[in-house]
Amino acid sequence: MPPTLLRTLLAGLLVVTVAACGGSGAGNKSGDAAAKSGPPIKVLMIGYPDEDGIDAVTGAKTPGIKQLQAAFDKANPTIDMQIVSIPWGEGATGYAPKTEAMMKANEACLYEMPAAPSYGKRGMLVNLDTLIAKDPAFKNVWGDAALESARSWGPDNPKSLFYLPNNTGIRVIHWDSKLFQDWGVEPLSAKPTIEEIETKAAKMTGKNPVTGEDNYGYWYQGKYAVWQFMSIAHAMGASWGSVTADGKLQINWDTPEFLRAMEWFVKMSKYAPKGALAAEGMPQGFLTDKNVVGIIPEGESGYFVSQLIAQPSLATRFRTTYNLKGPDGLGGLNSSSPMAMAASCPNKDQAWTVLKWLAGSPEAEGYYFDSIGRLPVIEGSEKIVTKIANLPDGAAILDQARTSDAVYPWAADQPRFALQAQLEAAIAGKVTPKQALEQAQKETNDWLSKQ
Repeated sequence: MPPTLLRTLLAGLLVVTVAACGGSGAGNKSGDAAAKSGPPIKVLMIGYPDEDGIDAVTGAKTPGIKQLQAAFDKANPTIDMQIVSIPWGEGATGYAPKTEAMMKANEACLYEMPAAPSYGKRGMLVNLDTLIAKDPAFKNVWGDAALESARSWGPDNPKSLFYLPNNTGIRVIHWDSKLFQDWGVEPLSAKPTIEEIETKAAKMTGKNPVTGEDNYGYWYQGKYAVWQFMSIAHAMGASWGSVTADGKLQINWDTPEFLRAMEWFVKMSKYAPKGALAAEGMPQGFLTDKNVVGIIPEGESGYFVSQLIAQPSLATRFRTTYNLKGPDGLGGLNSSSPMAMAASCPNKDQAWTVLKWLAGSPEAEGYYFDSIGRLPVIEGSEKIVTKIANLPDGAAILDQARTSDAVYPWAADQPRFALQAQLEAAIAGKVTPKQALEQAQKETNDWLSKQ
């Protein structure tokens, strides 16, 4: 996940309300404890600010996690929800080890869980279809496509629904209309093709004919290049593989389609400024008059949406298009944040109410955007974030969330990291694209053999 979210994406352990640590739940002080019924529903959430603040770039107010707690308490006064909020972190102090430890200790009922498919495969999550079947009031506010893409293999069902999408970061392509104009290049289309991007990036690499500055046609986030590579490969007709009926992953990196994609990516990396290989976000100067990159793929909402809203002139210069699309009309990392329920949860009925509210209520969806720039995943999101809908490219920004790839079940596992490492090596010229894919396949096969 990026620092922005997936990175945000995306960040000290703050326990907003954790009875296990001796704290009292926000909204569950002594004066209203009697109004609550049932054991507390503890929820692990990742990457939200501890306290209310001010965005250093836009000056907009950013609500802390306690505001989400307060909104829930107002809507559900009889349920004792308690939020455990942690940063994304890195390595041994990252969210993944903390999630694993909490799951093994049965410390929470609900989890914001990027690796939900993996936990579901281990039998540690509730298949939410079982709760939906018993809930006559359930309403699918996410849409059939969104829930279908969330399904994955489980011990009892090959198409289990282990989570509801909570919010999303999306990944889009930006283009600097001023640089396009300076170079006399036609604007990027709403759904650009591989060929269009290559042609236009090449034309905008060199000395700007108007300013005399060095310009670059293309950009990539080196540390997260795997996601851009997957979009490129999908657009070229590649398929990572499949999940068998008994839940086994079949992953194929060493194919002609992936080879063409990696060769193309290595070629395009030559149109990017130095430092891209080590980058975790947007190029230096992005969203300012210092920008020198014409086409900037893999923009995440946390990088740009709030700034475009705060400064409308930026939305005129820095335009937004869909990510690359494959033959199926889909493309781009599915960066929806999963909200899952632990199988060990002792109070599943109330936890189900909490999960539906956190993942599907307009109040919660609005909080995620106001807090960290994450976009709504429910239908009618343009009514929740009208400021985005009113941007010149607002429709593409919001619709990209509905046209991303299906969730990669290996996104938090070794196949991702093997491919990422070899992609970096190929871009750096340490190995050929063919050698990179062969090594990524070998490491992936080794991992698969142990599953």
